[in-house]
Amino acid sequence: MRLALFDLDDTLLDGDCSDRWNLWMIEQGWIRDAEAFMARAERMHQAYHAGKLKLEEYLAMTLAPLRGRRVSDVQKEVERFVATHLEPRIFDQAWACLDAHRQAGDTLLLISASSRHLVEPIAATLGIEHVLAVEPSVEHGINEDVRYTGGSEGIFSYRGGKVMRLKQWLAEQQITPTHTTFYSDSRNDLPLLQYVDCPVAVNPDPVLAEVASLEGWRRLDWRTTKPAVAFRQR
Repeated sequence: MRLALFDLDDTLLDGDCSDRWNLWMIEQGWIRDAEAFMARAERMHQAYHAGKLKLEEYLAMTLAPLRGRRVSDVQKEVERFVATHLEPRIFDQAWACLDAHRQAGDTLLLISASSRHLVEPIAATLGIEHVLAVEPSVEHGINEDVRYTGGSEGIFSYRGGKVMRLKQWLAEQQITPTHTTFYSDSRNDLPLLQYVDCPVAVNPDPVLAEVASLEGWRRLDWRTTKPAVAFRQR
């Protein structure tokens, strides 16, 4: 079995789904002090791109507005959000790349440091069956009333945690892939890029671009090139 793994934000998607969801939550009135929230979010965004983000702090802030909300209600909002704000931002080349891997018979997996409540609906839009993402915690009430706690649980699919989550998933699925490919834009994904058989730098940040050049990894610049099939069967 051949496995094709994809990062989401700034790789398949032009932008960051969590950043745009933060703006959506502000528009819905879910965040009281929007100015302070966005100022803090921007500082954390900069820390992420510098490879210094403490993900637990970012999650504590961005999942807090979900506290006490029904999972079903949030899901409806996310579906509207994905359809109107995210689907138009998926790179044309990403669609072509995914289709090429399907045609090659590869199994597709989306692995992201964003929360599952966002990543899973995007994966459904992309036609990707398997998802590894940050797991938001929930609590079960009476009459099957399930609500978010505002927290998260499990191993974060972030930096080295992506490798851990992938290994865990492969063991659970009892899968031993014959070949693995991973597409990512970020220095934060170097642990997984170095773990797979075929690392691919997509719209790479400066650090990843330098590593990719030194290591001879494939590089795809989907923001500056015309739509094209970005994958060749090896």
